[in-house]
Amino acid sequence: MLKNLVLRQFLTRDSHKIVQIPHRYGHTIRGKRPGVARTLQQRLEELNYVDPELARKVNIGLPQLKVSRSVVFKDRMDQRKKMRNNPEIEKLARLNKLNVDLQDVNEEWIKTSGPFDIKGIAEYYKIYQHLFGNAYFVPRVNLRILYPTSTEECYPVYYGNILSPEDAKVQPIVEFDHTYKLPKETKDSLWTLAMTTPDGHFDDPTSEYVHWLVANIPNGDVAKGDCVVPYMQPFPSRGLGYHRYVFILYKQDGKVDLKENSVPETKNPSQRSFRTLDWYRKHQNALTPAGLAFFQAEYDDSVRDLFHRVFEKSLPTFEYDAEKNYVGPQQWFPLRKAFNTYMDLYRDPKQINKEFLERKLAKTHPFRGPKPPLRFPMAHSIKNKPSWLVVEMKKERMGIGRINDYKDW
Repeated sequence: MLKNLVLRQFLTRDSHKIVQIPHRYGHTIRGKRPGVARTLQQRLEELNYVDPELARKVNIGLPQLKVSRSVVFKDRMDQRKKMRNNPEIEKLARLNKLNVDLQDVNEEWIKTSGPFDIKGIAEYYKIYQHLFGNAYFVPRVNLRILYPTSTEECYPVYYGNILSPEDAKVQPIVEFDHTYKLPKETKDSLWTLAMTTPDGHFDDPTSEYVHWLVANIPNGDVAKGDCVVPYMQPFPSRGLGYHRYVFILYKQDGKVDLKENSVPETKNPSQRSFRTLDWYRKHQNALTPAGLAFFQAEYDDSVRDLFHRVFEKSLPTFEYDAEKNYVGPQQWFPLRKAFNTYMDLYRDPKQINKEFLERKLAKTHPFRGPKPPLRFPMAHSIKNKPSWLVVEMKKERMGIGRINDYKDW
């Protein structure tokens, strides 16, 4: 490497200075050498610099209740003595037959690292960023949301689990620890529960939809609170993927009046437009975030029924504007290529979908529905048809091939 590096002396404009310019293969090295010149990462950090004071995260939640270390140590030692004095537990553990109560594990998790784990999950899904900007809070109160079903089972809401809009069609059951009190607090607290979604707003991408808002909840009984906004099931748009639906529990310092945010039973979803940041700034002296839970949902058929029956409008459908795949020039005699699939490469996909839908509706009775599938589809012969059409009809009977791309139409 050193042999290829030739140093030559050139006289600069200042005649009294002689500088050495390194040459490699006769080409001048432009700019400063590595180690002196700034890296790409350093340049990007300089371009995207943000003042730390402006980007500083602000904790708007409840403070952590301090527990005496002596009390914690005493409880830990009592538990250890209890385990040591019970030989049956050790025996079951050695035989791999010891059963652990998951409810006790969950309660211990909520008391220790649970709130910080929930905060980390919310940060990963950008819940705080899209609802509160540069603010955050640690969920000190455990919030349990359960969606009832026709059976005794319920669909729980955790921290990002997936539910369908059909599962969340009815108002959920809400449970939380309403006995939570700050030091020197004697009277019972009131609570506010809000359910919003920061995704999929039709008019303003920076706004949200409020699906449920209940204020002045006494003793954890949501039914006795003031229903400001009646519950509305999720309605994620078709083609936009998963939407986040966030439940936030607020602890009140006193009774609040949220009549200006009231929304009656309406057929216009734009009346449910909401901005959590602006709303919280107005009521931050009376409300403190205390609990958090959220789930994700994407479009299903119940959303279409909601738009037709309640909103009385057509369902908006979104499509990604993806780049079209390259298709070579059309040939007069393509070899070893099916006639129908080759010709469809040069047609509009929407027109192909329309033709498939028309053929499907032509075979569907308006009252009795579509014809039942053949019991033995390959036992029925197809005569007087070209070979490419015979292959397509057989694939349609068997439910394989391109038929699967259009079965939802």
